[in-house]
Amino acid sequence: MDVLQKKQTTKYIAVSVVSLLLGVLLDHFLIYPFFKLDKKQEVQSVEDFSGENNLPIVTEATVGTGEKTLEIPKTCKINVDVSGALKKPGVFCLDEGSMIVDAITKAGGFSSNVAYRFVARKINLSQVLVNNQKIYIPYEEEVDCKLVSFLPQAKEVETIINNSSQTNMFTSESDSGGTNDNNETSCININTSTAEQLDTLNGVGPAMAQKIIEGRPYSAIEDLLNISGIGESTFSKFKEKVCI
Repeated sequence: MDVLQKKQTTKYIAVSVVSLLLGVLLDHFLIYPFFKLDKKQEVQSVEDFSGENNLPIVTEATVGTGEKTLEIPKTCKINVDVSGALKKPGVFCLDEGSMIVDAITKAGGFSSNVAYRFVARKINLSQVLVNNQKIYIPYEEEVDCKLVSFLPQAKEVETIINNSSQTNMFTSESDSGGTNDNNETSCININTSTAEQLDTLNGVGPAMAQKIIEGRPYSAIEDLLNISGIGESTFSKFKEKVCI
């Protein structure tokens, strides 16, 4: 019986040693290399894009810490919506400090029907982008360029001339002893009077007189209420002294 027990004990020891060796080999050659991460491994960023507009979903950074792997999920810092006269409009992810020209390049550049003159005059391509910014590049047909005359319309000019002639007539008759109403002969025409004449109105100063001149022509004296700084109270002070 002692011999049999010794054989069984020896067998158990042999099996235990073999199991231990197999466990060590399995851990060293199969499990450890799978989880091992070299300390010199660089941080890798992966950008996953989907759809026609190249929408960034998630960016993950894998950082080596010797024996452990640390995955840090992060979202894009600069998302910009670029649309209009571009080859590939959409929402793009750009680095901090990127400019509008970088977003346009990301969108494939301008299309053939872009309004180049408008872009050159109105859009600063060197402007730094901010997160969630919207940029629209107009098409040529959307930009309607017209020459706008700085002169009043012909009908308005005729009205001004007629009012001016009528005022001169009242003044002439007044000088010659006419019997016209004093209010008519002394009224200040807001379409033709000088800044000095407008300045004599109660509640109107030099700055306000200049605003009145810049707002010409007027079709009614009540149009003065559209001038910044002239309210109902101010208008009531001189409305009896002005005319068209």
